[in-house]
Amino acid sequence: MTAEAVARQIPDGATIAFPGTASILVVDHLLAALEARFLNEGHPRDLTAFEPCNAAITPGTGIDRFAHEGMTRRVIASAYPPFKGARIMPMVLENRIAGYNLPMGVLYSLVREIGAGRPGVLTEVGRGTFVDPANGGGKLNQAAVEDLVETVTFDGRELLFYRAIPIDVTLLKATTADSHGNLTMESEPLSLGVLSLAAAAKASGGRVFAQVERIADRHSLDARLVAVPGELVDGVVLAPDAPQSEASRHDPTLTGEVAAEIDREPVPDGPGRVILARAAAFLRDGWFVNLGVGLPGDIPRLLRETECEERVSVSTEHGAIGGLPTRLPTFGAHMNPESIIDPNDTFNIYTGGALDAAFLGLAEADVEGNLNVSLFAGRLVGVGGFIDITHRTPRLFICGNFAAGGARVEVADGRVRIIEQGTKKKLVGAVEHLTFSGASALAKGQRLTMITERGLFAFTDGGWLLKEVAPGIEPERDIAPLMDFPLKVAADVRPYAPEVMGPAGPAFSAWLAESLGRTQDQLP
Repeated sequence: MTAEAVARQIPDGATIAFPGTASILVVDHLLAALEARFLNEGHPRDLTAFEPCNAAITPGTGIDRFAHEGMTRRVIASAYPPFKGARIMPMVLENRIAGYNLPMGVLYSLVREIGAGRPGVLTEVGRGTFVDPANGGGKLNQAAVEDLVETVTFDGRELLFYRAIPIDVTLLKATTADSHGNLTMESEPLSLGVLSLAAAAKASGGRVFAQVERIADRHSLDARLVAVPGELVDGVVLAPDAPQSEASRHDPTLTGEVAAEIDREPVPDGPGRVILARAAAFLRDGWFVNLGVGLPGDIPRLLRETECEERVSVSTEHGAIGGLPTRLPTFGAHMNPESIIDPNDTFNIYTGGALDAAFLGLAEADVEGNLNVSLFAGRLVGVGGFIDITHRTPRLFICGNFAAGGARVEVADGRVRIIEQGTKKKLVGAVEHLTFSGASALAKGQRLTMITERGLFAFTDGGWLLKEVAPGIEPERDIAPLMDFPLKVAADVRPYAPEVMGPAGPAFSAWLAESLGRTQDQLP
Protein backbone atom coordinates (compact mmCIF):
# COMPACT_ATOMS: atom_id res chain seq x y z
CA MET A 1 0.00 0.00 0.00
CA THR A 2 0.93 3.65 -0.12
CA ALA A 3 1.03 5.77 3.00
CA GLU A 4 -1.75 7.89 1.51
CA ALA A 5 -3.93 4.80 1.11
CA VAL A 6 -3.39 3.90 4.75
CA ALA A 7 -4.37 7.42 5.81
CA ARG A 8 -7.66 7.00 3.93
CA GLN A 9 -8.43 3.86 5.95
CA ILE A 10 -8.60 5.90 9.18
CA PRO A 11 -12.07 7.24 10.08
CA ASP A 12 -13.07 10.24 12.13
CA GLY A 13 -13.03 9.58 15.87
CA ALA A 14 -10.54 6.71 15.64
CA THR A 15 -8.15 5.76 18.42
CA ILE A 16 -4.72 5.30 16.85
CA ALA A 17 -2.00 3.41 18.73
CA PHE A 18 1.67 3.47 17.77
CA PRO A 19 5.09 2.75 19.33
CA GLY A 20 8.16 4.94 19.71
CA THR A 21 10.46 6.32 22.35
CA ALA A 22 12.19 9.60 21.60
CA SER A 23 13.45 9.11 18.01
CA ILE A 24 13.43 5.28 18.02
CA LEU A 25 10.77 3.25 16.17
CA VAL A 26 8.79 6.35 15.14
CA VAL A 27 6.21 5.54 12.44
CA ASP A 28 6.69 8.97 10.95
CA HIS A 29 6.18 8.00 7.31
CA LEU A 30 2.62 6.91 8.08
CA LEU A 31 1.92 9.71 10.53
CA ALA A 32 3.08 12.30 7.97
CA ALA A 33 0.56 10.96 5.47
CA LEU A 34 -2.17 11.09 8.12
CA GLU A 35 -1.29 14.70 8.91
CA ALA A 36 -1.22 15.64 5.22
CA ARG A 37 -4.67 14.16 4.66
CA PHE A 38 -6.11 16.18 7.55
CA LEU A 39 -4.49 19.41 6.36
CA ASN A 40 -5.80 18.85 2.82
CA GLU A 41 -9.26 17.47 3.57
CA GLY A 42 -10.07 18.21 7.21
CA HIS A 43 -10.27 14.46 7.93
CA PRO A 44 -9.85 12.32 9.91
CA ARG A 45 -11.04 14.45 12.84
CA ASP A 46 -11.44 13.99 16.59
CA LEU A 47 -8.73 11.36 16.88
CA THR A 48 -7.25 9.83 20.01
CA ALA A 49 -3.47 9.37 19.92
CA PHE A 50 -2.45 6.46 22.16
CA GLU A 51 1.25 5.83 22.70
CA PRO A 52 2.80 3.91 25.60
CA CYS A 53 5.88 6.14 25.56
CA ASN A 54 6.62 9.24 23.48
CA ALA A 55 7.60 9.35 19.83
CA ALA A 56 9.07 12.26 17.90
CA ILE A 57 12.25 12.43 15.85
CA THR A 58 12.28 16.24 15.82
CA PRO A 59 9.66 18.94 16.53
CA GLY A 60 6.74 18.46 14.19
CA THR A 61 7.26 14.71 13.75
CA GLY A 62 5.78 11.66 15.48
CA ILE A 63 3.15 12.57 18.07
CA ASP A 64 3.45 16.21 16.94
CA ARG A 65 1.71 15.22 13.68
CA PHE A 66 -1.52 15.20 15.72
CA ALA A 67 -1.08 18.79 16.89
CA HIS A 68 -3.76 20.50 14.76
CA GLU A 69 -7.04 22.05 15.84
CA GLY A 70 -9.86 19.64 15.12
CA MET A 71 -7.63 16.72 14.20
CA THR A 72 -7.14 15.42 17.73
CA ARG A 73 -9.57 15.13 20.62
CA ARG A 74 -7.42 13.29 23.12
CA VAL A 75 -3.84 12.18 23.80
CA ILE A 76 -2.99 9.28 26.12
CA ALA A 77 0.74 8.86 26.70
CA SER A 78 3.33 8.21 29.38
CA ALA A 79 5.64 10.95 28.13
CA TYR A 80 5.62 13.96 25.86
CA PRO A 81 8.38 15.29 23.56
CA PRO A 82 10.76 17.26 25.78
CA PHE A 83 12.45 19.45 23.18
CA LYS A 84 11.78 23.09 22.42
CA GLY A 85 9.37 23.64 19.57
CA ALA A 86 7.29 20.51 20.25
CA ARG A 87 3.69 21.27 19.30
CA ILE A 88 1.60 18.73 21.19
CA MET A 89 2.68 19.88 24.68
CA PRO A 90 1.31 23.45 24.31
CA MET A 91 -2.02 22.11 23.04
CA VAL A 92 -2.38 20.05 26.22
CA LEU A 93 -1.22 22.82 28.56
CA GLU A 94 -3.54 25.32 26.86
CA ASN A 95 -6.51 22.97 27.27
CA ARG A 96 -7.09 22.66 23.51
CA ILE A 97 -7.09 18.86 23.56
CA ALA A 98 -7.71 16.40 26.39
CA GLY A 99 -4.42 15.22 27.83
CA TYR A 100 -3.75 12.14 29.95
CA ASN A 101 -0.48 10.98 31.46
CA LEU A 102 -0.33 7.38 32.69
CA PRO A 103 2.65 5.23 33.74
CA MET A 104 4.55 3.65 30.86
CA GLY A 105 4.59 0.15 32.29
CA VAL A 106 0.87 0.31 32.99
CA LEU A 107 0.20 1.41 29.41
CA TYR A 108 2.23 -1.49 28.02
CA SER A 109 0.30 -3.86 30.30
CA LEU A 110 -2.97 -2.23 29.25
CA VAL A 111 -2.18 -2.81 25.58
CA ARG A 112 -1.52 -6.47 26.35
CA GLU A 113 -4.83 -6.77 28.21
CA ILE A 114 -6.74 -5.10 25.37
CA GLY A 115 -5.20 -7.61 22.97
CA ALA A 116 -6.33 -10.47 25.20
CA GLY A 117 -9.88 -9.15 25.39
CA ARG A 118 -9.66 -8.44 29.11
CA PRO A 119 -11.26 -5.39 30.75
CA GLY A 120 -8.11 -3.63 31.92
CA VAL A 121 -5.22 -3.63 34.39
CA LEU A 122 -5.67 -4.07 38.15
CA THR A 123 -2.56 -3.00 40.05
CA GLU A 124 -1.10 -1.08 42.96
CA VAL A 125 1.16 0.88 40.59
CA GLY A 126 0.26 4.56 40.74
CA ARG A 127 -1.43 4.62 44.12
CA GLY A 128 -0.66 7.83 45.98
CA THR A 129 0.56 9.62 42.84
CA PHE A 130 -1.15 11.98 40.40
CA VAL A 131 -2.59 9.01 38.49
CA ASP A 132 -4.55 7.95 41.58
CA PRO A 133 -8.17 9.15 41.15
CA ALA A 134 -7.82 10.82 44.54
CA ASN A 135 -5.16 13.06 42.96
CA GLY A 136 -6.59 13.57 39.47
CA GLY A 137 -6.52 10.16 37.80
CA GLY A 138 -3.79 11.08 35.33
CA LYS A 139 -5.74 13.97 33.83
CA LEU A 140 -3.57 16.86 32.69
CA ASN A 141 -6.20 19.51 32.01
CA GLN A 142 -9.88 20.44 32.22
CA ALA A 143 -10.57 19.03 28.76
CA ALA A 144 -9.79 15.56 30.13
CA VAL A 145 -13.22 14.73 31.53
CA GLU A 146 -13.33 10.95 31.01
CA ASP A 147 -12.21 8.76 33.89
CA LEU A 148 -9.58 6.26 32.70
CA VAL A 149 -8.60 5.10 36.20
CA GLU A 150 -10.72 4.13 39.18
CA THR A 151 -10.07 2.88 42.69
CA VAL A 152 -11.43 -0.56 43.53
CA THR A 153 -11.22 -2.85 46.52
CA PHE A 154 -10.11 -6.40 45.80
CA ASP A 155 -9.27 -9.06 48.36
CA GLY A 156 -9.24 -6.41 51.05
CA ARG A 157 -6.78 -4.16 49.21
CA GLU A 158 -7.31 -0.84 47.50
CA LEU A 159 -6.04 -1.06 43.92
CA LEU A 160 -6.17 1.04 40.78
CA PHE A 161 -8.09 -0.23 37.76
CA TYR A 162 -6.99 1.14 34.38
CA ARG A 163 -9.80 0.61 31.88
CA ALA A 164 -9.24 -1.01 28.51
CA ILE A 165 -9.52 1.40 25.57
CA PRO A 166 -10.56 -0.03 22.18
CA ILE A 167 -7.87 0.51 19.53
CA ASP A 168 -9.21 1.22 16.04
CA VAL A 169 -5.89 1.44 14.18
CA THR A 170 -2.35 0.43 15.08
CA LEU A 171 0.53 1.87 13.06
CA LEU A 172 3.88 0.08 13.32
CA LYS A 173 7.47 0.44 12.15
CA ALA A 174 9.51 -2.65 11.27
CA THR A 175 12.57 -3.49 9.21
CA THR A 176 11.26 -6.22 6.90
CA ALA A 177 7.88 -7.56 5.83
CA ASP A 178 7.46 -10.67 3.76
CA SER A 179 4.67 -11.06 1.22
CA HIS A 180 2.42 -12.57 3.92
CA GLY A 181 2.88 -9.55 6.20
CA ASN A 182 5.21 -11.13 8.75
CA LEU A 183 7.30 -8.37 10.34
CA THR A 184 10.88 -8.53 11.62
CA MET A 185 12.80 -5.88 13.55
CA GLU A 186 16.44 -6.71 12.83
CA SER A 187 17.50 -3.09 12.25
CA GLU A 188 15.47 -1.64 15.13
CA PRO A 189 17.15 -1.09 18.53
CA LEU A 190 13.94 -1.91 20.45
CA SER A 191 10.64 -3.71 19.91
CA LEU A 192 8.47 -1.42 22.10
CA GLY A 193 5.45 -3.68 22.38
CA VAL A 194 4.70 -3.99 18.66
CA LEU A 195 3.08 -7.41 18.97
CA SER A 196 0.82 -6.30 21.82
CA LEU A 197 -0.12 -3.15 19.90
CA ALA A 198 -1.08 -5.20 16.85
CA ALA A 199 -3.07 -7.68 18.93
CA ALA A 200 -4.89 -4.84 20.69
CA ALA A 201 -6.18 -3.47 17.39
CA LYS A 202 -7.30 -6.88 16.14
CA ALA A 203 -9.07 -7.67 19.43
CA SER A 204 -10.89 -4.33 19.10
CA GLY A 205 -12.01 -5.08 15.54
CA GLY A 206 -9.43 -2.61 14.23
CA ARG A 207 -6.73 -2.68 11.59
CA VAL A 208 -2.92 -2.84 11.61
CA PHE A 209 -0.56 -1.19 9.11
CA ALA A 210 3.23 -1.14 9.12
CA GLN A 211 5.93 0.90 7.42
CA VAL A 212 8.96 -1.22 6.51
CA GLU A 213 12.33 -0.75 4.87
CA ARG A 214 12.10 -3.76 2.55
CA ILE A 215 9.85 -6.53 1.28
CA ALA A 216 10.96 -10.18 1.26
CA ASP A 217 9.53 -13.37 -0.20
CA ARG A 218 7.29 -15.49 1.97
CA HIS A 219 9.17 -18.23 3.88
CA SER A 220 12.44 -16.29 3.51
CA LEU A 221 12.45 -14.84 7.06
CA ASP A 222 13.79 -16.64 10.12
CA ALA A 223 10.57 -17.58 11.91
CA ARG A 224 12.21 -16.98 15.28
CA LEU A 225 12.84 -13.33 14.35
CA VAL A 226 9.24 -12.54 13.39
CA ALA A 227 7.99 -9.95 15.85
CA VAL A 228 4.46 -9.64 14.46
CA PRO A 229 2.85 -12.48 12.44
CA GLY A 230 1.25 -11.57 9.16
CA GLU A 231 -2.13 -12.76 10.40
CA LEU A 232 -2.31 -9.54 12.45
CA VAL A 233 -1.21 -7.20 9.64
CA ASP A 234 -3.63 -5.62 7.15
CA GLY A 235 -1.14 -3.76 4.99
CA VAL A 236 2.47 -2.67 4.64
CA VAL A 237 4.02 0.48 3.22
CA LEU A 238 7.54 0.57 1.84
CA ALA A 239 9.59 3.37 3.43
CA PRO A 240 13.20 2.46 2.58
CA ASP A 241 14.67 5.78 3.72
CA ALA A 242 13.09 5.85 7.19
CA PRO A 243 15.85 6.49 9.75
CA GLN A 244 16.60 4.14 12.61
CA SER A 245 16.65 7.23 14.83
CA GLU A 246 17.49 10.90 14.60
CA ALA A 247 21.11 10.03 15.32
CA SER A 248 21.64 7.35 12.70
CA ARG A 249 20.47 5.86 9.44
CA HIS A 250 21.50 2.49 10.88
CA ASP A 251 23.79 1.76 13.81
CA PRO A 252 24.24 -2.03 14.18
CA THR A 253 25.83 -1.65 17.60
CA LEU A 254 22.41 -0.66 18.99
CA THR A 255 20.68 -3.78 17.69
CA GLY A 256 23.21 -6.35 18.85
CA GLU A 257 24.18 -7.18 15.25
CA VAL A 258 27.80 -6.25 15.90
CA ALA A 259 29.86 -5.18 18.90
CA ALA A 260 32.04 -2.10 18.81
CA GLU A 261 35.09 -1.05 20.75
CA ILE A 262 33.99 1.66 23.17
CA ASP A 263 36.58 4.08 24.47
CA ARG A 264 37.22 4.49 28.17
CA GLU A 265 37.44 8.27 28.19
CA PRO A 266 37.05 9.62 31.72
CA VAL A 267 33.85 11.38 32.65
CA PRO A 268 34.74 15.11 32.60
CA ASP A 269 35.50 16.84 35.87
CA GLY A 270 32.76 19.05 37.25
CA PRO A 271 29.53 18.90 39.27
CA GLY A 272 28.15 16.07 37.16
CA ARG A 273 31.13 13.87 37.87
CA VAL A 274 30.80 14.53 41.62
CA ILE A 275 27.16 13.38 41.53
CA LEU A 276 27.95 10.32 39.42
CA ALA A 277 30.92 9.31 41.56
CA ARG A 278 28.93 9.53 44.78
CA ALA A 279 26.06 7.59 43.19
CA ALA A 280 28.34 4.89 41.80
CA ALA A 281 29.82 4.29 45.25
CA PHE A 282 26.42 2.89 46.32
CA LEU A 283 26.62 0.10 43.71
CA ARG A 284 27.47 -3.45 44.72
CA ASP A 285 28.76 -6.43 42.78
CA GLY A 286 26.02 -8.28 40.94
CA TRP A 287 23.37 -5.61 41.28
CA PHE A 288 20.69 -5.25 38.62
CA VAL A 289 19.79 -1.57 38.29
CA ASN A 290 17.66 0.78 36.23
CA LEU A 291 19.09 4.04 34.95
CA GLY A 292 16.95 7.08 34.22
CA VAL A 293 17.33 9.54 31.37
CA GLY A 294 19.86 12.33 31.77
CA LEU A 295 22.69 12.32 34.27
CA PRO A 296 21.98 8.87 35.83
CA GLY A 297 22.34 7.28 32.41
CA ASP A 298 26.04 8.20 32.46
CA ILE A 299 26.88 5.96 35.43
CA PRO A 300 28.06 3.16 33.06
CA ARG A 301 30.57 5.59 31.54
CA LEU A 302 32.09 6.01 34.99
CA LEU A 303 32.16 2.22 35.41
CA ARG A 304 33.85 1.82 32.02
CA GLU A 305 36.46 4.36 32.97
CA THR A 306 37.41 2.17 35.93
CA GLU A 307 37.02 -1.15 34.04
CA CYS A 308 34.20 -2.17 36.39
CA GLU A 309 31.33 -2.18 33.88
CA GLU A 310 30.79 -5.95 33.99
CA ARG A 311 30.38 -6.01 37.75
CA VAL A 312 26.89 -4.44 37.56
CA SER A 313 23.98 -5.11 35.18
CA VAL A 314 22.42 -1.89 33.90
CA SER A 315 19.07 -1.59 32.18
CA THR A 316 16.64 0.96 30.85
CA GLU A 317 12.92 0.34 30.91
CA HIS A 318 12.53 0.16 27.14
CA GLY A 319 14.10 -3.30 27.04
CA ALA A 320 17.88 -3.11 26.61
CA ILE A 321 20.14 -4.70 29.25
CA GLY A 322 23.92 -4.41 29.47
CA GLY A 323 26.28 -2.41 27.34
CA LEU A 324 26.36 1.37 27.30
CA PRO A 325 23.05 3.30 27.39
CA THR A 326 22.85 6.08 24.85
CA ARG A 327 21.72 9.63 25.51
CA LEU A 328 18.81 11.47 23.94
CA PRO A 329 17.61 11.38 21.18
CA THR A 330 18.21 7.62 21.33
CA PHE A 331 17.80 7.06 25.07
CA GLY A 332 16.48 3.55 25.65
CA ALA A 333 18.90 1.99 23.20
CA HIS A 334 22.24 0.61 24.39
CA MET A 335 25.49 0.28 22.50
CA ASN A 336 26.61 -3.37 22.65
CA PRO A 337 23.53 -4.60 24.57
CA GLU A 338 23.74 -8.08 26.05
CA SER A 339 20.00 -8.62 25.62
CA ILE A 340 16.99 -6.78 24.26
CA ILE A 341 13.58 -7.77 25.58
CA ASP A 342 10.14 -6.27 25.14
CA PRO A 343 9.20 -3.47 27.57
CA ASN A 344 6.12 -5.47 28.60
CA ASP A 345 8.53 -7.95 30.12
CA THR A 346 10.93 -5.32 31.42
CA PHE A 347 8.22 -3.65 33.47
CA ASN A 348 6.91 -6.99 34.75
CA ILE A 349 10.43 -7.71 35.98
CA TYR A 350 10.69 -4.26 37.58
CA THR A 351 7.33 -4.25 39.33
CA GLY A 352 7.93 -7.86 40.32
CA GLY A 353 10.82 -6.66 42.48
CA ALA A 354 13.89 -7.88 40.57
CA LEU A 355 15.77 -4.57 40.68
CA ASP A 356 18.31 -3.89 43.41
CA ALA A 357 18.27 -0.14 42.83
CA ALA A 358 17.26 2.63 40.47
CA PHE A 359 19.16 5.84 39.73
CA LEU A 360 16.77 8.53 38.51
CA GLY A 361 16.55 12.25 37.85
CA LEU A 362 14.72 15.04 39.64
CA ALA A 363 12.79 18.22 38.95
CA GLU A 364 11.30 18.84 42.41
CA ALA A 365 11.20 17.27 45.87
CA ASP A 366 9.14 18.50 48.78
CA VAL A 367 9.20 18.37 52.56
CA GLU A 368 7.15 15.14 52.62
CA GLY A 369 9.51 13.26 50.30
CA ASN A 370 7.22 13.60 47.30
CA LEU A 371 8.99 13.86 43.94
CA ASN A 372 8.02 15.50 40.64
CA VAL A 373 9.56 14.67 37.28
CA SER A 374 6.45 14.98 35.11
CA LEU A 375 5.03 18.54 35.05
CA PHE A 376 7.00 21.56 36.26
CA ALA A 377 7.87 25.15 35.38
CA GLY A 378 5.42 25.17 32.48
CA ARG A 379 6.97 22.03 30.96
CA LEU A 380 5.03 18.84 30.37
CA VAL A 381 7.54 16.00 30.19
CA GLY A 382 5.34 13.21 31.47
CA VAL A 383 5.93 10.48 34.00
CA GLY A 384 7.46 7.95 31.58
CA GLY A 385 8.35 4.81 33.52
CA PHE A 386 9.15 6.60 36.79
CA ILE A 387 6.09 5.40 38.70
CA ASP A 388 6.51 1.79 37.58
CA ILE A 389 10.26 1.76 38.26
CA THR A 390 9.94 3.19 41.75
CA HIS A 391 6.94 1.09 42.75
CA ARG A 392 8.81 -1.82 44.31
CA THR A 393 12.52 -1.08 43.94
CA PRO A 394 14.07 -1.12 47.43
CA ARG A 395 16.78 1.53 46.91
CA LEU A 396 16.03 4.73 45.02
CA PHE A 397 18.79 7.24 44.28
CA ILE A 398 17.69 10.61 42.93
CA CYS A 399 20.58 12.29 41.13
CA GLY A 400 20.79 15.86 39.92
CA ASN A 401 22.04 19.39 40.42
CA PHE A 402 20.83 21.01 43.62
CA ALA A 403 19.42 24.13 41.96
CA ALA A 404 18.50 25.44 38.52
CA GLY A 405 17.67 28.87 37.13
CA GLY A 406 21.15 29.99 36.19
CA ALA A 407 23.06 28.09 38.88
CA ARG A 408 26.79 27.95 38.08
CA VAL A 409 29.04 25.58 39.97
CA GLU A 410 32.63 24.55 39.45
CA VAL A 411 34.82 21.89 41.02
CA ALA A 412 38.53 22.46 41.51
CA ASP A 413 41.19 21.20 43.90
CA GLY A 414 38.70 18.83 45.52
CA ARG A 415 36.24 21.57 46.44
CA VAL A 416 32.94 22.86 45.10
CA ARG A 417 32.68 26.58 44.43
CA ILE A 418 29.32 28.25 43.84
CA ILE A 419 29.62 31.00 41.26
CA GLU A 420 25.88 31.65 40.92
CA GLN A 421 23.51 30.14 43.45
CA GLY A 422 20.62 29.82 40.98
CA THR A 423 17.08 31.11 41.26
CA LYS A 424 15.03 27.94 40.81
CA LYS A 425 14.58 25.84 43.91
CA LYS A 426 14.21 22.07 43.56
CA LEU A 427 13.43 21.47 47.24
CA VAL A 428 10.01 23.04 47.55
CA GLY A 429 7.16 23.19 50.03
CA ALA A 430 4.87 21.12 47.82
CA VAL A 431 5.60 19.58 44.43
CA GLU A 432 3.64 20.85 41.46
CA HIS A 433 2.90 17.30 40.27
CA LEU A 434 2.86 14.25 42.53
CA THR A 435 4.95 11.73 40.60
CA PHE A 436 6.15 9.86 43.68
CA SER A 437 4.79 9.62 47.22
CA GLY A 438 7.28 9.87 50.06
CA ALA A 439 4.72 8.52 52.54
CA SER A 440 4.19 5.43 50.39
CA ALA A 441 7.94 4.89 50.16
CA LEU A 442 8.31 4.97 53.94
CA ALA A 443 5.38 2.59 54.36
CA LYS A 444 6.97 0.12 51.94
CA GLY A 445 10.40 0.38 53.59
CA GLN A 446 12.11 1.86 50.54
CA ARG A 447 15.35 3.79 50.97
CA LEU A 448 15.23 7.16 49.23
CA THR A 449 18.47 9.11 48.77
CA MET A 450 19.05 12.40 46.96
CA ILE A 451 22.55 13.00 45.59
CA THR A 452 23.58 16.48 44.48
CA GLU A 453 26.85 18.27 43.86
CA ARG A 454 26.41 20.14 47.16
CA GLY A 455 25.43 17.28 49.42
CA LEU A 456 23.60 14.02 50.00
CA PHE A 457 20.18 13.80 51.66
CA ALA A 458 18.40 10.74 53.05
CA PHE A 459 14.63 10.75 53.45
CA THR A 460 13.66 9.58 56.93
CA ASP A 461 10.60 9.51 59.17
CA GLY A 462 11.62 13.03 60.19
CA GLY A 463 11.97 14.29 56.62
CA TRP A 464 15.02 15.06 54.51
CA LEU A 465 18.28 14.83 56.43
CA LEU A 466 21.58 16.19 55.11
CA LYS A 467 24.04 13.34 55.68
CA GLU A 468 27.05 14.36 53.60
CA VAL A 469 28.39 17.69 52.36
CA ALA A 470 30.76 18.43 49.50
CA PRO A 471 33.98 20.18 50.58
CA GLY A 472 33.69 23.91 49.93
CA ILE A 473 29.95 23.94 50.65
CA GLU A 474 28.58 25.71 53.72
CA PRO A 475 25.09 24.33 54.32
CA GLU A 476 23.65 27.51 55.82
CA ARG A 477 24.98 29.57 52.93
CA ASP A 478 24.77 27.23 49.93
CA ILE A 479 21.91 24.85 50.75
CA ALA A 480 19.43 26.25 53.28
CA PRO A 481 18.53 29.44 51.30
CA LEU A 482 17.54 27.31 48.31
CA MET A 483 15.04 25.20 50.27
CA ASP A 484 11.42 26.06 51.00
CA PHE A 485 11.52 24.12 54.26
CA PRO A 486 13.99 24.05 57.16
CA LEU A 487 17.30 22.31 56.58
CA LYS A 488 17.96 19.39 58.93
CA VAL A 489 21.58 18.30 59.31
CA ALA A 490 22.59 14.91 60.69
CA ALA A 491 24.55 14.95 63.91
CA ASP A 492 27.20 12.81 62.23
CA VAL A 493 27.26 14.70 58.92
CA ARG A 494 30.46 14.03 57.05
CA PRO A 495 32.20 15.32 53.92
CA TYR A 496 32.16 13.57 50.58
CA ALA A 497 35.09 11.17 50.27
CA PRO A 498 38.17 12.72 48.63
CA GLU A 499 37.79 10.27 45.73
CA VAL A 500 34.30 11.65 44.96
CA MET A 501 35.82 15.09 44.55
CA GLY A 502 38.97 14.03 42.77
CA PRO A 503 39.72 13.50 39.09
CA ALA A 504 39.84 10.26 37.15
CA GLY A 505 42.89 8.15 37.81
CA PRO A 506 44.24 5.13 39.67
CA ALA A 507 43.11 6.38 43.10
CA PHE A 508 39.52 6.82 41.98
CA SER A 509 39.48 3.49 40.13
CA ALA A 510 40.80 1.60 43.15
CA TRP A 511 38.31 3.31 45.45
CA LEU A 512 35.30 2.53 43.24
CA ALA A 513 36.43 -1.08 42.71
CA GLU A 514 36.68 -1.52 46.48
CA SER A 515 33.21 0.03 46.97
CA LEU A 516 31.66 -2.43 44.52
CA GLY A 517 33.10 -5.33 46.49
CA ARG A 518 31.63 -4.32 49.82
CA THR A 519 28.64 -6.16 51.25
CA GLN A 520 25.20 -4.62 51.18
CA ASP A 521 25.14 -4.19 54.95
CA GLN A 522 28.11 -1.86 54.51
CA LEU A 523 26.05 0.61 52.51
CA PRO A 524 26.52 4.11 53.91
